[in-house]
Amino acid sequence: MINSIINANVYIQSVKLAGKLTELELPAVKIKTQEVTALGLYGATEVPAGIEKMEAKFKFNAIYPDAWKHENPHRTCRLTVKSDMQVVSAAGVSENVPVVATIAGLFKEMPTGSIKPQERLEAEHLMTVSYYKLEVNREVVWEIDVFNNIFRHFGQDLLREFNANQK
Repeated sequence: MINSIINANVYIQSVKLAGKLTELELPAVKIKTQEVTALGLYGATEVPAGIEKMEAKFKFNAIYPDAWKHENPHRTCRLTVKSDMQVVSAAGVSENVPVVATIAGLFKEMPTGSIKPQERLEAEHLMTVSYYKLEVNREVVWEIDVFNNIFRHFGQDLLREFNANQK
C-alpha cells in the first residue's frame, strides 16, 4: 500500500492561500531527552524530558498582502492545511482520506524575498508553533498544546499523570 498526498489547500485566519504558497513544512515532533548516569548503571541512557520547540516554514512565491497581514509577531496566527491522501494498492486507488493539520503560533521571520531577473520571488517565513494537531482520516495522530500541557498521540493523553500530579 502507498499513501500519497500531492496537494493541499492552506488557510490562514480563513483566507485561502492555495496557489500562493510553494511549500509548507509542517512542525516536527521532537522529543527532548535528558541523559541519565548513575552508580550501578553500566552505561548511560536518555529519558524523555518534554518536547523540543516546534516550527513551521512557509514559502511564498509572491507578495500577497491579504495573507501577510496576518503575520504579526505579537499575535498568534492560526493555520489550517486540508489535503487528500490517496491510498493506492496493486489494484489502484482504494480510497481517498482527509488529512488536516492545524497549526497556531507566532511568526518570527517574515522576509519579503529577493528579486532576480526572470525568476519567481521566494520568501520563506518561519513560525514558532505553540499548537499543532494532525488528523488523518478523522483520527487524531498528534495534538500538542504547549501552553495548556496537552500532548496526545492517537488519542492517548501522554501527560495525564503529569497534569494530575500538579493539581
